[in-house]
Parts: sequence; structure tokens; C-alpha cells
Amino acid sequence: MLATILKQRRLELNLTQQAVADQLHTTRQTISNWETGKNLPDVPLLIAISDLYALSLDTMLKSDSQYVQKVTTDYQLINQSKKQRHLDYALVAVILLLIATPFLANWLKTDFSDRLLTIIIIAITTVLVILSYYRSKIFFPSIPGTRPPLFVPRTFGVGLTINPNHPLGKLLWLTILLILIGSIVWGSL
Repeated sequence: MLATILKQRRLELNLTQQAVADQLHTTRQTISNWETGKNLPDVPLLIAISDLYALSLDTMLKSDSQYVQKVTTDYQLINQSKKQRHLDYALVAVILLLIATPFLANWLKTDFSDRLLTIIIIAITTVLVILSYYRSKIFFPSIPGTRPPLFVPRTFGVGLTINPNHPLGKLLWLTILLILIGSIVWGSL
């Protein structure tokens, strides 16, 4: 276990917890927590510990499957956070485009017919629904072995939304999307 390795190596090097904490720019309590297994160091600190203790990362990590699982989970959360941020930027851009479209059509004084402007707005709304679906799917991941609820709290604002991880929820999202696409096709005829 990583905690045992850290404590044994510190003692072999005749270092106090405070001396290690000073070299790693952290607190003595943090070192104590690592050595008792209450907490685990993050990857940058683990590299610094590897240098300080002259231990390979391989030696430290292979001994502790719990730490490897923690690192794996942390990286999954980081990647999920990046995906959410990109989706959030895309959602904001589409919402701004949706709001700006009628104003731009009026400001440019183009010869948009009401019908064409409606089709453009419905098309932008379709993109908005697709992005919202994926944002909700990431925000409310399905948990293996459990049945997800049909309605979940909205990711933004107050109220409920349809859970895209529920089988009926997927069908409802698809129905909304098909209605919007049908509106575009019907409007262009």
C-alpha cells in the first residue's frame, strides 16, 4: 500500500514529517494523512515524492490499486469537465445566435420572409435541443444496476427536464427532435 511505502521510505531516509512537508511545500498534517492512508497525494506531488525519496513511480503505484483507481477517476472527472465546458460554450453561442437572428435580419434589412426566418430559428433551436440533450446526458450519467428517473432537475435554472439516460426519456428527446426537423421540412415546402 502506498501509505506504508511512504512512511517506510521516510523513516529509512531519517526524515521527519515536517522536513518532508517543508521540501514538498505542504503541511506536516498532509504528510501524516498520506502515511495513514486518509488522503493520497495528487500526481504532481507524487512525482515530487518520487524524486525526494528516490523511488520510482512504478514501485509506488503498483503497490496500491486504490491510488491507481483514484488517479483514473480524477482523470475521468477532468475529461468530463472539459466536455461539459465545451458543451456550455456551444450552448451559449447557439442561444446568442438564436436571440440575435431576428435582430440581425431586421438590422441587415435583408428581404427575409417570415417563413425563411422561422425556418432559420427552428433550425437553430434544433441544434440547441441536440446540445441540451448531450449536456443533460453528461450531467446525469447513468449508474449501472439502477434505473434512472424519467425527470431530473434542470442543469440550469429551476424545474425539471427529461432524463436522456432513461429509455422513455431518449424516446421523448428523439420525438422533440423529429418534431423540430419536421417543422423545418414542412416550412420549406
